[in-house]
Amino acid sequence: MSSPINLLPDASHFSQWLPATAVVGILIFLVKEFLEGRRRKAADARKVSALKTVLARECQLNYWAIKQLRDLLTTMQDSEVTKDASRLLISKRAAGGFVYTINSPLSSGGGVLVGIQRDSLLKHLVEIAGLDKSFYLNCEHALDSLSEADHVYQSLVHGPEQHFPSTLENYYEGLIPYALSELDDSITALQKLYLICTGAELRRGKLR
Repeated sequence: MSSPINLLPDASHFSQWLPATAVVGILIFLVKEFLEGRRRKAADARKVSALKTVLARECQLNYWAIKQLRDLLTTMQDSEVTKDASRLLISKRAAGGFVYTINSPLSSGGGVLVGIQRDSLLKHLVEIAGLDKSFYLNCEHALDSLSEADHVYQSLVHGPEQHFPSTLENYYEGLIPYALSELDDSITALQKLYLICTGAELRRGKLR
């Protein structure tokens, strides 16, 4: 039985069928592609690092905002605002956000609520998707959670729609347990994203 015909030239005769200049050209091309690949990879790593720094700050801002929001909802629950909505007053603040006061037979106090920050995540999400898929998925999850937190914020500071079919007490009765559950999820998502961005636990927020 005859042996199969080898259509490829023997490696020892490589120089006979491929000119030396072509070999040099191919080697130069491969080296350039390798170096360019390393350069792009290093540049992408620097971009991701910079984005993580920006998003870590946004995590801190939102952590503070959500903690304030959660504390108010817990106080509303303890002060039985669901039985007497007049115990809570919320008004728009000239400097931005809202101020609240809460009074009950058990306690009284007040504070400031600021909005949820999503601008950086929204601005950079597409860029992150092209740089790091795993990081993108965590950013997307955090953004979804912040959207829910913003819904809670808007629902609380603006109250029910004009044609809400029941009392303000009933509105708060439905809002408080739902809001506390959603805000717990939002905090968990922020903590996870912050850990990815910094390698540290998110323990303190920032007001500004």
